Amino acid sequence: MPYAIRIVLGALMLLVAPVGTTLGAGLLDQLQQIPIPSAPGGGSVIDGVGGMLGVDQKKLDLVKKGVQTAQAMQPINEEAERALGETIAVEAFRRFGGLYRNEPLTRYLSLVGRSIAEVTDRPNLNYHFAILDSPEENAFAAPGGFVFVTLGLLRALSSESELAGVLGHELAHINRKHMLNTLQRGSLLSNVTELSMAALDKDPKLLGSAVDQLSDLLFTRGLDKDLEFEADQYGLDYAQRAGYTPNGLRVYLQRLARKQGASRSVFFTTHPPVDERLQRVERRIAAMPKEPHLAILQDRFKRNMSAM
Repeated sequence: MPYAIRIVLGALMLLVAPVGTTLGAGLLDQLQQIPIPSAPGGGSVIDGVGGMLGVDQKKLDLVKKGVQTAQAMQPINEEAERALGETIAVEAFRRFGGLYRNEPLTRYLSLVGRSIAEVTDRPNLNYHFAILDSPEENAFAAPGGFVFVTLGLLRALSSESELAGVLGHELAHINRKHMLNTLQRGSLLSNVTELSMAALDKDPKLLGSAVDQLSDLLFTRGLDKDLEFEADQYGLDYAQRAGYTPNGLRVYLQRLARKQGASRSVFFTTHPPVDERLQRVERRIAAMPKEPHLAILQDRFKRNMSAM
């Protein structure tokens, strides 16, 4: 495996926190009490295999080359989903500045993410949250539970409820399997009944081609706009279930709309027009049950951001 990728994966073992505990009521007041685990076995973060991402490094290299033969994969089940997501996660770090090495801020992002992941429709996925060291304002979700937020986006937010809105949107992409469903509808798998060892034996480059298509979809072309709208709707629901005001996403989109046309971020080429998203979000919020005392948490967000 190339040395640069080994460095990235080693750093992830220390700084990307998985969802590993059952989180009940009062989570919003307990976020700072959960530690980030250290590297497994006390070994070197470079030499460890798996780590916090659970990535088999040899498998990862094979997947990237499209010749994965270690084990059978059923029709894009969680095992196959995770194999795709692991490889795309490395691509996200390659394209967007690598890992932002800040343990307190990563802990905070991970714990806010946990609070929302626990109330999604797939709470048992092994979710991971990480910060990309890029000034560009963006966030990504890879299949299998991987969520990435750029440093530029974090700096553009003003409250924890806004962060919850962004994370809810990305978690919705994973929960609704937007990327996987798009892949299955495409020409690559049109003649393949399942993403299995039988299919890989017939075409050993199939998995590598799937990864390439998903990377292009995530980082270049973007998803269908209706899937982005759906991610907003579900993300609002997830944030509210976790105890955050859904207005957080609306406030962030309002701020983002003022930048449209002035920013060269890839965000604006991979997402629908912000004004259209904002209109739909506002209609959805107006129709949601009104719950008092939902969290905004502006001061706590600013305290944690001061760790940058």
